[in-house]
Amino acid sequence: MNLPSYGLSVAKRMHTELVALGASEPHNPQTVILYDALVTDNTLRNRTEKLFKDGHYARSVEEAFKLLENVVKNKADLSATGLSGASLMQKAFSGNKPILKLNEGLSTSEKDEQLGYMSILSGCMTGIRNPRAHESEWEDTEQHALQLLVLANHLIERVLLSKKVEPEQ
Repeated sequence: MNLPSYGLSVAKRMHTELVALGASEPHNPQTVILYDALVTDNTLRNRTEKLFKDGHYARSVEEAFKLLENVVKNKADLSATGLSGASLMQKAFSGNKPILKLNEGLSTSEKDEQLGYMSILSGCMTGIRNPRAHESEWEDTEQHALQLLVLANHLIERVLLSKKVEPEQ
């Protein structure tokens, strides 16, 4: 007996019964298994797991990207500045004077990586976090939410691995 497929079979049957009883929203048990395997940051899991598994997909994504913003604020010591969203990411990961460095910034490729992640992080605030935070009717599918949660997981990991540049005296 293949234990993972047996476990998936049991999970599917239990889920079907819970949906029939009205105790659970219909979702794909395989997506939950993927969530468990791919969303590895403990803080991110604490903020999003129940929301995601209860079918509140847009809210789970919103919480993930609010967490990402707070991780950057805290790591870069920018909490007191009032910066948020795209401007926060541009300040923290600037190509000229980054507060958080993803690498040594010596080669063209390293400089490109720094600028690229600054753009990705800035874009995530504008294109992912903002619509969910400002529109109460925003919806995400289960699969789309999972993709975005995995992206948030990756970005949080990169931020946590970045090095804070101490200000010059």
